[in-house]
Amino acid sequence: MASSTYDAAIRKIAWIEPSRLPWGYNDQNIYSGILFPRGGPKMAALLRQLGYEVEVISGELSPIVPEEIARSFDLACVSVLSNTAPHGYVLARELSKLGLPVAMGGYQFAHQGVEPHCFATTEEALGFAPYVVRGEGYAALPALLEAFAGQRPFDEVGGLSYRWDDGTICHNPPAALLGRDEICGLPPADWTAIRRVEAIRIAAVHGMHGCPRSCTWCAVWPRDGRRNRNNTAAAFVDELEAVLATGEYLHLFFSADNFPVYTNWALEVCQEMVARGLQTTWTCQAEVGAARNHELLDAMYAAGCRRWCLGLESINPASLKDSNKRQTAETMEQCVRTLHDWGIQVHGMFIVGLPHDTPETVRATVDWAKRVGVDTCQFLCLADLPGSLDYEAGVREQSFRPFEGAYEPLNWLFLNGHYARLANDAMDLERVQNSYRESMGSFYSLRRSLGPIFSVNRAAMRAARERGQSWWRSVREGWLYDTFVAALRLRGWSGSLNWLRGPLNRLYMRRLTADGAEAAALDQQMLATLPAKWLQTFEEVYAERLKAGTPRIIRPAAGALLPSPWPPQTLALSAAEVA
Repeated sequence: MASSTYDAAIRKIAWIEPSRLPWGYNDQNIYSGILFPRGGPKMAALLRQLGYEVEVISGELSPIVPEEIARSFDLACVSVLSNTAPHGYVLARELSKLGLPVAMGGYQFAHQGVEPHCFATTEEALGFAPYVVRGEGYAALPALLEAFAGQRPFDEVGGLSYRWDDGTICHNPPAALLGRDEICGLPPADWTAIRRVEAIRIAAVHGMHGCPRSCTWCAVWPRDGRRNRNNTAAAFVDELEAVLATGEYLHLFFSADNFPVYTNWALEVCQEMVARGLQTTWTCQAEVGAARNHELLDAMYAAGCRRWCLGLESINPASLKDSNKRQTAETMEQCVRTLHDWGIQVHGMFIVGLPHDTPETVRATVDWAKRVGVDTCQFLCLADLPGSLDYEAGVREQSFRPFEGAYEPLNWLFLNGHYARLANDAMDLERVQNSYRESMGSFYSLRRSLGPIFSVNRAAMRAARERGQSWWRSVREGWLYDTFVAALRLRGWSGSLNWLRGPLNRLYMRRLTADGAEAAALDQQMLATLPAKWLQTFEEVYAERLKAGTPRIIRPAAGALLPSPWPPQTLALSAAEVA
């Protein structure tokens, strides 16, 4: 069975959130310089409440040194996104070899399904770590710690996958998602647990679980469900205040994928912020239809909202329909204009390479974004995110994966939107990649980036006047609006250029059209840009798999579900045990 030799020795836990590449590598991506932890602070708060010492270690904030972690902690929890999975695998392997128990989790393993293909990413990870938590960790991780302590069988931990001592892989049935009352019972995220929290300049709060939409390429709603499991407005603002108290932040980001989709809840949050007199500006992610609610817009602006990240995706009607997006170019344009009338900036989020896209429709989308006045944007290639409807429907088998054999896990490095992975009937991989590059280059030209520096945004100025601001203060609001937009566009301009200069990125673009000996040579050149330790680790794991042969795998039957063991009753440590 799974090892329980660690038992009661576990007291200090390292929650590790790896970066895509190790500390010191120049990893150009759209979020470079925008550093905020993922689930670590929330899990740290929960585990601290249960009596454990927890530190959140982000690879974006400091180097991750396995030897130091093995000396200082009793357990490592490695939480990964798809594009950080290779780094997480290597860390898990190194920590395991140093004798530290390791459990992996994160969005890469967020499936609720029990079909064989749903376990592919988990079974891959089990070559590097002995335990993987699938889905939500709020109940699963405390239950796993109970199993380590001998207080419950491993096969009663919902959503746990693990290796038996004889090499057998066992996948427990998934656990039911926590209900809203249980979500509300979780403690607020604890940012004091973050190593080098003082280096973070943008604070983030989530507070939202579930989205009623069903975008085909999205992995959020399949993971979190489609019903409202949000925290109460009061508890959300409690958490917000606690986060803001941990440092000096320039801005606040509401990281929920669709903050205003549950209108009444969003309205209550904003009213609670105003009632408490919170003085902060913030950005949220949102859908187009929410801008039709003018009461909500008033409340959001009053609470400090100054920027919406809008899921616009495309102006191609066929692409929108195929994605399950309930919007049109006309409703999107009206949304942008409405937000500008309120003095709220718009960051447009677009996807390149949707099933009905062509180079012409992508260029038309860029031209549209410029014409309607989208302030900043991101154009990202369609990705085969594990857990999404597209992924489950088979696009995972169509995605471009240059590495095979021992290095196959390295293909996850290219799942961050910057790299073409999926072609369609009208666009091969090279055209998707070129359309991504041209879109970013066109929108973030130097001329367009510098332009707002010399102007005053009239819509923002009018909005300020309508709110009773003086003429001078209104002009200042308009000038600050455009100055901020110019700063962000210049960042987009420089970031796009830097991405094109990256050796790995240049090689990847050449690899899209290569075959035969040229493809093999490019693969070797790409591998040479990565840490030698990584390559050695993947080679070792691959050799072990070949030697062991195909493992016996125990999977749950269709429809199997374990109830969430919530709240955990036996895990909390006594004061004497903690001491």
